[in-house]
Amino acid sequence: MPVFHGTLFQINRSEMMRYAGLPPKGSDFPEALIRESIEEASALASPRGIWQLLPYDAQTGTLFGDPPLCLEGRQIRKHLSHSVSAAVLAVTAGPDIEQASTDYFHSGLYAKGLLLDAAATAITEHLADQLDRYIQASARRTGRHTAWRYSPGYGDWPVTQQQALCRLIHAEEIGISVTDHSMLLPRKSVTAIIGLSPCSEAPKPQQCTQCHLISCPFRIRPARHFSR
Repeated sequence: MPVFHGTLFQINRSEMMRYAGLPPKGSDFPEALIRESIEEASALASPRGIWQLLPYDAQTGTLFGDPPLCLEGRQIRKHLSHSVSAAVLAVTAGPDIEQASTDYFHSGLYAKGLLLDAAATAITEHLADQLDRYIQASARRTGRHTAWRYSPGYGDWPVTQQQALCRLIHAEEIGISVTDHSMLLPRKSVTAIIGLSPCSEAPKPQQCTQCHLISCPFRIRPARHFSR
């Protein structure tokens, strides 16, 4: 399986603050603590990804891996309705940054633990975006168009299929495992699928407008109603 070694140029400060539930500016957290957390997160992160391009049958919703996987959920199958193949991917920020955050919480250094945890989330999303762009560029060279990245848990695609996705691409090669409750370990990890088709797909929507969890503290915009 192709392994992707991400490059962490700089942690997005505003994204880190958003994941921490704090305003980008004017936070009560000392600026020195924020900078220190960014530097520590950069040193501790070991960003890695893995992916595999698999044939896909839109009629049956089947990914032809070993073994084949039938995708569950009406929305994910609608999302991939024009796809003839799909890139399955997984990325992780690694276990060290997560352990450091946990240690800070256990030591009562809650602000430091919160900032490091938020930085790890920002790193994971940054890496997923990097691998996404790499897959898009590879697809363009073969004349394919890509659908926007879609993860288990979006819409009605059950998170319980996370185990099967990781098995398809051997995510254990980059240190990712899945618990009996379908949670990824390390926690700062993401799995997703990107459909490839011979025709142009609809533009990527704002992520928060596709999510039905209106109470989510990370929601960027108010929910909108979409026709299905």
